[in-house]
Amino acid sequence: MAEAGKVSRTFEVALAARRGHLLRVLREVGVVGSTEATREGAVRFRQTLEELGATFVKLGQLLSSRPDLLPDVYIEELGKLVDNVPPVPFLEIREVLERELGHECFTWIDETPLASASIGQIHRALLDSGQDVVVKVRRPGVVEQVDVDLELLRKTARLAEGRSDTAKILQLRAVADELDQHLHAELDFVEEAHNAELIAQVIDEFSDDLFVPRVIRPYVTSEVLVLERVEGLKVEEHPSLDPARAAELARSFFQAYIRQVTVKGVYHADPHHGNVLLTVDGRLALLDFGLIGRLDDDTRASLALLLLAVAQNRADDVADLILSLSLTTAESDEVGFVHDLRRKLPRYHWRPLEGIRTGEGLADLQRLCLEHGISLPTSFALVGKTLSQAENIARTLDPSLDPVEVLRSEGWKVMIAEAEHRLEPTQLLAVAFTQLPALLRLPGRLAQLVTKIETGNLKIGIAPVELEDFEHLLRSTANRIGAALIVAALLISSALMARASHAIAVVGFIAACLLGLYMLWRIMRTPGGL
Repeated sequence: MAEAGKVSRTFEVALAARRGHLLRVLREVGVVGSTEATREGAVRFRQTLEELGATFVKLGQLLSSRPDLLPDVYIEELGKLVDNVPPVPFLEIREVLERELGHECFTWIDETPLASASIGQIHRALLDSGQDVVVKVRRPGVVEQVDVDLELLRKTARLAEGRSDTAKILQLRAVADELDQHLHAELDFVEEAHNAELIAQVIDEFSDDLFVPRVIRPYVTSEVLVLERVEGLKVEEHPSLDPARAAELARSFFQAYIRQVTVKGVYHADPHHGNVLLTVDGRLALLDFGLIGRLDDDTRASLALLLLAVAQNRADDVADLILSLSLTTAESDEVGFVHDLRRKLPRYHWRPLEGIRTGEGLADLQRLCLEHGISLPTSFALVGKTLSQAENIARTLDPSLDPVEVLRSEGWKVMIAEAEHRLEPTQLLAVAFTQLPALLRLPGRLAQLVTKIETGNLKIGIAPVELEDFEHLLRSTANRIGAALIVAALLISSALMARASHAIAVVGFIAACLLGLYMLWRIMRTPGGL
């Protein structure tokens, strides 16, 4: 997009922010000042994000997983985000299809879309083989607009982190980077096709209850994706499903998401009600794989242990695991965090089933970390949101589902799977070869240490860290003392000059007053920041 387009988009975003009373929203979420969060402000914020399109809708979805960043009323309202926009004229869709797949793939395409979102729209079609399919087509021009929006958001995040310690704790640049990663993956339908096939493999052990619609190859490009068509209803719209079957589906569904996160390290990260269908054969179909969560092996193992510790009400273990995953500074209150965690964790145990919410428990952990200056990885927020959504769908099918009991029952399976993974020959060899060089060098280093101690040549260096605040205090104090001396010197010299020249004396007094007033304004506005 040309520079003129970037400027135009910037003005468009600014005007939408003004209409949505962005300043009021910033006050309500605690970024600028502090005002009580209101439903009205949350609704305006959601509507503004929907108005601005794909990038900002996806931003809202990510923010809905950050109860540490937004008040509850905003989290609840962002959960209602609707990515539903007027459809692109079918003539433009046909041009994309002919460019990407050619003229002869389909015998019929319904010109009226089944769904139209900010990234793509979906049409029903028949392949030349007669197979009933759905075709997902990327909207023309959406990539260029997303790139402009992401650049704007990255600049805003850098500016915020440069000016606010809270923004650093919230890792706004990491949020912007994560948004960039998710959006570009969602814009590439080749990636989405791979994700769909990957999740199909991951949930294969639950195939009697869950499945992923088959990707129809070779009809896959970066702009077009063809999938088998699935007949079904939303979970909340299901007819009188047999209660025993509903309970079986609910448990399998929640177990599958626990297994994706804790064992496989890759999971379908957007299981909201619109992306899960109850099919005519009584199974659950998972849809839309633009948003996939991926965890490195160490984080996955730590999260598995963390969920098990939460389910077993072990506060000290929960605290240790969270701190091992997080970023802390000298200002982080780890002792206070452990104390508050011991007080809050038992709330999610030994309660009536309708009062148990694992999603709320993970959200409380995020808020608790922020209150004590502890920065959780952004992956934790997405895992928390995913498990919360999965739990909501499972309990729509079976309100009596006990998610904490499911977590406990899955614990031994997760541990067995983890042990098998760690004991694989390739894993053992990788660990051995990683540690072997350090072990071989250890005797030589010990000998060097003993020699230095014997000869008295051992030196110990101490490098002070986390002194930025102290350095800032010293500079601020020096600046204020220097300014005070200048004001005093101006007043004294002006008084002495009064006999020689009243004009020079008046100028000196005015300069001293202005400088003194400026100092007072800075001191009152930003204590310690002159």
